[in-house]
Amino acid sequence: MTTIDTRMHQSWLCQLSREYDDIRYQYRLALRPPILTINMHRKQMGSWSAANRTLTLSHFLLAGYPWTTTLQVLKHEIAHQVCSEIHLRDDAGHGPLFREACNRIGLDPVFHRPSADLADGLQTTPQGSSATQRGRHIIDKARKLMALGSSENEHEAALAVRRATELLARHRLDFAALAATADLEHRTINTGIQTLPAHRRMICAILEACFSVRVICASLYDPHANVCHRTIEVLGRAELVAMAEHCYHFLEDRLQVLWKKNRSLVRGQGDNGRIAKKSYYLGLLAGFRQTLESAPMQVPPVHGCQPASSMPACREQQALDTFVAYRFPRLRTMRSQSGSFHNGAYQQALAAGRELTLHPPVQDGPGANLRLPPKTQPS
Repeated sequence: MTTIDTRMHQSWLCQLSREYDDIRYQYRLALRPPILTINMHRKQMGSWSAANRTLTLSHFLLAGYPWTTTLQVLKHEIAHQVCSEIHLRDDAGHGPLFREACNRIGLDPVFHRPSADLADGLQTTPQGSSATQRGRHIIDKARKLMALGSSENEHEAALAVRRATELLARHRLDFAALAATADLEHRTINTGIQTLPAHRRMICAILEACFSVRVICASLYDPHANVCHRTIEVLGRAELVAMAEHCYHFLEDRLQVLWKKNRSLVRGQGDNGRIAKKSYYLGLLAGFRQTLESAPMQVPPVHGCQPASSMPACREQQALDTFVAYRFPRLRTMRSQSGSFHNGAYQQALAAGRELTLHPPVQDGPGANLRLPPKTQPS
């Protein structure tokens, strides 16, 4: 190994230790931290050794895959540790006890399988929402049990219906809500910066208020730069998440374009224009939010998804709450601090923000036909 590799490994091990402690805290795991190591295996991306309490990840996993994948493999090995040290079973393999441990720590279902810590397995890991696969698994299981409920054997039928009911109760959902759960999606927007400015926090508030999605500010490690970048996590129904992500990028673009165009018109900027720029951004966003809230959003369903009207709003909210709790079990509310403010820049931008029009995404796939209704002219 080169000196550069050694330095990188030291940084990576420090971050993996922090990630391990966070997973242990988030999911309330009574585990002692293992010995974390990095090896140079090209095929075995991760492993857990109960004999010497060592959790090992591959250099090629850390260097060649997104950090989100590294976290999934780390959780996969932690699930093995849970079987060993909480359930006292070193022979659990990848059976039911292991899958139970995976669910306990919020591991994506595609990483439950035996090949999830192998290079070949990672290359064939399908992309998509973990909730989709998890929800469909629940739906299929419950439907099979309900089908047995029509059995001529009355005891078998009663037992099947009771088990299906228990399954649904355990997930606090009925079939309609489970169908909606199968359409829930989680997308990560990486801002590429280490702090989240006031205007991005305001965009998050707009997305959550106007698109019926849940928005969480988090962070993601960049193993090559050895820094953590702030991320915006968007969770909700697939078509709404697609629209919210499109809106985020639309606003980021328009803020920069309009500020560059109008900054010379803002007087008394002071502080090299930083305060005026921030105030101008916030004014644009406030005006845009007023426009969105005055014209309720109309979003056609994405192909393959249940229409929004197929279930009551309270059940859809319950499904989203369950999904968010699965991904982020111990969320904390952070208060943002207000700073200096330029009222003139804010007021000038407020009117301009009301005129912003959110055009539909142009890319193919989910969200391509999403739109806001045109503004009605006053009579």
